[in-house]
Amino acid sequence: MAGLPPSLLLLLLLSLRVDSYMGAMMGVLNECDDGQQNLAIDWDPDDFTQFTCPTVWTFAVRDEVDEIYYALPNFNAQKDVVGHKCMNETISYNDTIPLRGDHRPNWPVYGEYLYVPPQRWLHNLEHGSIILLYHPCVNEDELDKLRALVTGCIYRHIITPYNKLDEERSLALVAWGARLTMSKVNEKSVIKFIRRHAHIAPELDPLWGHLSQREVQSSSHSTLESDLIEEGSPTMPLPSPNA
Repeated sequence: MAGLPPSLLLLLLLSLRVDSYMGAMMGVLNECDDGQQNLAIDWDPDDFTQFTCPTVWTFAVRDEVDEIYYALPNFNAQKDVVGHKCMNETISYNDTIPLRGDHRPNWPVYGEYLYVPPQRWLHNLEHGSIILLYHPCVNEDELDKLRALVTGCIYRHIITPYNKLDEERSLALVAWGARLTMSKVNEKSVIKFIRRHAHIAPELDPLWGHLSQREVQSSSHSTLESDLIEEGSPTMPLPSPNA
């Protein structure tokens, strides 16, 4: 395969990846999923409640509320098989926070967003990412703590509001097959979760992502001026146990 143009080589490699997904080819901007058309099938861009707190009051931090860790039982994240569905097909999930499932062929560039629907960030999970979800009314201090831990631990992350979280536990970390929900951030628990689940997923292709609409903070630099196809991004090492 020496001498092939990088774009052709990428397509060839992707075409050989049939072990962990079925359906539309991932990582190709085309009529199936160009990142521009029919986006309302996943979420209504005019619904500001997805990322806006409806009141001037934020949720109180509740020290008496324990965090909850859950992982799918008898589940091998690295051998899981799901499907990629084009933008003319509806994708819905039974769980409030989906931990696996069918999703869109193209995934967001790693970073923080005004909003990303689960049909997109599940594809990031499939590539070994950690997703930080927060209710729009979350306590900002706790969100800042969790954001700092996630961005400091792992390059492959998505941060997005998610109004399906409740007031009791308004923060969540999600990996492929597992989640950690909380009201208050416990640094040891967060790092333990990332250590246990980051990069444990069906696909670990070294691709940054294809979509950056509504991105507010890139994982590597402050903003992206346009949608880019970027390859070869390294992942940051997790902190040592004594860090």
